[in-house]
Amino acid sequence: MLIVKRMVAALLAVTAMSACTTPPEPPMGSPGPKLDPEAIAYDNLDFNRSRPEVFDNTCEGLPSNLQSLIGLGKKPNTGVGGGCHAQEDWGRLSIELFSPGAARKSKAQHFVDVWNGDSGAGRYFQRSILLDRYYATTVITGEVNEYCTVTVDTGAERPFEVQAAMGFDEAVALRAQDVDQPIDRALREYCPKATEVAEKVLPLIDENGGSRAR
Repeated sequence: MLIVKRMVAALLAVTAMSACTTPPEPPMGSPGPKLDPEAIAYDNLDFNRSRPEVFDNTCEGLPSNLQSLIGLGKKPNTGVGGGCHAQEDWGRLSIELFSPGAARKSKAQHFVDVWNGDSGAGRYFQRSILLDRYYATTVITGEVNEYCTVTVDTGAERPFEVQAAMGFDEAVALRAQDVDQPIDRALREYCPKATEVAEKVLPLIDENGGSRAR
């Protein structure tokens, strides 16, 4: 826990210093250009919100072979509120568009808020470059650290998001015991699943895309 807090503190210190300098961003292009890994140190990136969303927030908007593509044991289903969800033996998986989280447009949040940790960042927060072309964050949240969420900037108003989590029954049991899941377990068992799904699905639904794609 102390290591995680220090990582976040160090990142925030770097971003505070870099906020006044120009980020190393490539010009917009098609296909989406490769991003400089050093960009993760900056909080003043030029985030685009004009591209179309990468899917319609339903299972039907994802590749037809999704189940075999990402190795699901059960067929995923579209949730009542949208998104594509699966219950697996290892836990739960969701693929969806990030919700602005506000009925009033002036209160809406977007990827810039996620990137800067203003959108419910949990006990672990990390910025990264996904597939060389997308800005992304990984966050562990939940009452007992049950969720690992990878949020990806696709240049649309609502970014792409994959969440992997422990099973509902286990989360309930941990809450009843007043025990948190260790951060390193979430990093080992759930975050790689979320990242892998994002890396497999995005090239198929956002061909030639990227955070700096036209």
